Amino acid sequence: MSEPEVQETEVQEEKVYDFSDRGDLISAFRDELSEDKIKSLISSHLDKLIKDSGVTGYEVIFLYDDENSISPFHSNRIYHAVKDLNKKKNILMIINSGGGQIEPAYLISKTCKQLSKTKFNVSIPRRAKSAATLVSLGASEIHMGLLSELGPIDPQFGGFPALGLSNAMEKIAEMSERYPNASDMFAKYLTDNVNIRHLGLFERVNESAVQYAERLLSGKDLPDGKTPEILADHFTNHYKDHGFVVDADEASTLLGKKVVKEGTKEYELGNAVYDFFGFTSFLFGIFKKKDMRYVGDVLSGLDLNDKKEE
Repeated sequence: MSEPEVQETEVQEEKVYDFSDRGDLISAFRDELSEDKIKSLISSHLDKLIKDSGVTGYEVIFLYDDENSISPFHSNRIYHAVKDLNKKKNILMIINSGGGQIEPAYLISKTCKQLSKTKFNVSIPRRAKSAATLVSLGASEIHMGLLSELGPIDPQFGGFPALGLSNAMEKIAEMSERYPNASDMFAKYLTDNVNIRHLGLFERVNESAVQYAERLLSGKDLPDGKTPEILADHFTNHYKDHGFVVDADEASTLLGKKVVKEGTKEYELGNAVYDFFGFTSFLFGIFKKKDMRYVGDVLSGLDLNDKKEE
């Protein structure tokens, strides 16, 4: 009897994706890879970006969240990313954030300062505003470029500055002095619309922001004439608009060139990560209907949520 023929089965090789190629990145979403597989490929690409950057000696972590304000969620994620370092490595945090609550921001910065080996540095490819500026003030070095921006850390309530109420009352007082015949009208307006307890609360919250900034700036080698107290007051009370851009030039004037570094490998790494996250976030929105944020370390920082309806 003749031996039965053994049919050869063709083994299909698994497709390899190179996320440095945007075409491959798009293909990964079009091929409907699982979210876990995409997350794994993103982590691998971040490792490659860090290795290729020439930036060494750091634990690289991320505070990249365009959609959500800094909150205890973020401080908890950052804590878990660095809690086991025990001063074995320096920390480089790549930040892209519009700000948020000052308390978790302060804790993020303080935690990273205490657990890094000798330096907690930040890279700001685009924006680290408000409470994210507070995080940055605790860093040994702030790495910036032409589009990088810090901003005022004045606390906000419902989009309005904490000191806005007292500023408004001062303005009304000036108008009452200028137009004494209308003073009764102004008094009635204040009685009907202003809770005096809010005035004291808002001022105390603003003072707390100054205190947090002073603590994070303490011990820095600052330019002549600059002290933690002066700078804390400046970042909290000097600027008239919460969105004011404090660019690399101004930041360098305030904090000094020992703190503010421009055009470094750390900045270039942050810029590469920003570009990668921006395009990847766009693809998650289009193909998966998800919002993306990356808060924490390379392996576990990615977080996806159902896209918010506009």
